[in-house]
Amino acid sequence: MAINIVVVVREVWDTRDLSGSVLDGAGAVRAGAMETRFEPEDLNALEAALRIKDAQGAQVTAIAVGETRSVDVLRECLYRGADKVVRVGADPAGLDDQALAALIAGAIAKAGPCDLVLVGTAVPDAENSLLGRHLAAALGVPAVSWVDAVEEVGPGRAVAKRAVEMGYEFVEVPFPALLSMGVALLEDDPRAPRPAKAMLKLKMKKAEVPVVSPADAGAADPAALVAMKVATMEAIAPRVIESQQVDPESEAALKGMLDAVLKGE
Repeated sequence: MAINIVVVVREVWDTRDLSGSVLDGAGAVRAGAMETRFEPEDLNALEAALRIKDAQGAQVTAIAVGETRSVDVLRECLYRGADKVVRVGADPAGLDDQALAALIAGAIAKAGPCDLVLVGTAVPDAENSLLGRHLAAALGVPAVSWVDAVEEVGPGRAVAKRAVEMGYEFVEVPFPALLSMGVALLEDDPRAPRPAKAMLKLKMKKAEVPVVSPADAGAADPAALVAMKVATMEAIAPRVIESQQVDPESEAALKGMLDAVLKGE
């Protein structure tokens, strides 16, 4: 029997190749200073769900909190093969992972029975990779973290391959359960997430994205759920490294350069 899988997806700041100051005087991100992208680890979680669907059938539902900034991650999920999407109509800005977990848990409960919840293990916006743990607690289900792959899905349970020191361990967990997928895969990794499909882009470009209000998710005032607030943020000035030229034929010059490097000069 096909299982029901929920994947939590997020749109996050793209911190690759930053240049100049991206924070204002108060420590907030300056408008227009950064683009956004699909959280890579959440994309891995989506890929894990889609592989289960490919292998034995499953209904895959993607859930996101908040309106789109520049990348519509829910539509991107549809373009890759997700069956349904749900948007929680709340602004995630200022909400910690505990508050977000409560909203997502409410949306999952409203969507109906769920066997498996997948979420990426990530550290953006001071989230500290705890969203999965808080969500598992809110749902009252067991959780497995740092999962590299879902090795097997059988009647009423899944087997997860997770990274541990010096190797891997294989954990069997009963449904319903939550798995936090590990760090992003390399682009040339054969397990890398699939790209969007042109046919699905045409089909799903104008598909309706249902919205669940905070009240319908059981949290009329999401701000009241916040347990942790960021007091302040401070930008670290980029390190300026001046290049130096040395005579490659001079042993003394090369030794001097190496000594300077070892001393941190």
